[in-house]
Amino acid sequence: MSSKRRCNFSLFLIIGIFSCSENDYSKQEYVLEVSDRKEFIIGQGGLTTEGYYIVFLDSAKSKGTIYNEIAHSLDSIFISADSAWSKDGEIMETEGPYGVGTVFTYFSTPKINMFINSQKFFRQNVQTKEVSRKFLQEYGVFGDLKYPSIAISGASREFTGLDKKDNTGYFDYDFENRIKVIGYSVERDSMFILPVALDSSRFYNARFKVRYKGLILGGGEEPQLSVIGDNLVVSYPSFNDILVYNLNSGLQNTYTFESKFFPSQKRRPENYREEVDSGELLWDWQEAWNNQVRFGSISFIKDMNVYVRSVKGEENAALFLELFDSNFKKISELSLSEVNLDLSTTYFNTKYGLFFRAKEQPVEEVMYYYNVNLVRNK
Repeated sequence: MSSKRRCNFSLFLIIGIFSCSENDYSKQEYVLEVSDRKEFIIGQGGLTTEGYYIVFLDSAKSKGTIYNEIAHSLDSIFISADSAWSKDGEIMETEGPYGVGTVFTYFSTPKINMFINSQKFFRQNVQTKEVSRKFLQEYGVFGDLKYPSIAISGASREFTGLDKKDNTGYFDYDFENRIKVIGYSVERDSMFILPVALDSSRFYNARFKVRYKGLILGGGEEPQLSVIGDNLVVSYPSFNDILVYNLNSGLQNTYTFESKFFPSQKRRPENYREEVDSGELLWDWQEAWNNQVRFGSISFIKDMNVYVRSVKGEENAALFLELFDSNFKKISELSLSEVNLDLSTTYFNTKYGLFFRAKEQPVEEVMYYYNVNLVRNK
């Protein structure tokens, strides 16, 4: 890769931290260190700086794959200390023994690539590229439903719901006012319902889903699932609870936090109803909903032994990073927006820090990003 196309990142910006809420964060243990803007050199197979792309990194978090929805390929991604780049993968067929259909998300194991949409699973053999496929009702955990579907969270660019110890992936299942977790074993090609008690009542009372002229708009508020160590860690986009379920013992705890910088949950319109006949009213509602707080998924920074979560604030779109210790006690709230207004709301966790995509993307063949690191405050 040409040095001409790399960004100089030798300068770092360190910000001081402010006092936070009723909890005393005035003596912050951490500060943020943010790189200059870097270049992610993308391949030539149709991957662009716009659109939504799922990333899956290996255990070293320095390389992996990225699904290219334009070319319908699984491209390789490489991350170094000063740049990142992708290499085009083979374009996948859509039919036949090597065919992969519509992809909403995916993850990889040493032997199998799993491509998934809301109603169908595609198992691709890593070596032979042969594909087998099943509709969800074929797995036998959805009763008599003819067309069951799972919810695919779009809040994170990194698939985090995979337990790499036993190659089990976890997904949300939203049906009849119950939100559940479905487990999928890659080794056995089988599904099961995980007995974790998600807060269905609060979830349904804090989401925006409206029918207008036969169309359902809104949604996308399903719990975000991360497997970290022996725990399934759940973050709800619409409210600030964090649920921790131990995959070995079956025990779970829920943690609730307060902040003076953003509300603890979204608020529905005062006259909210699930069906409207006014497109203008629906537009106003949806715009107001999207301008409210939104909580991201949970990541773990191993070197610091802390959990982190990004939070988008209210209308000014201020962006924050919450920090939690190993017992999920909240220890810091750091303002990402005070560091750099060009940071977008999503990131993935790499060996070299949190990889935040830049909001501004001037050219198509390069994707700009920033690395954000935690540094202990001296």
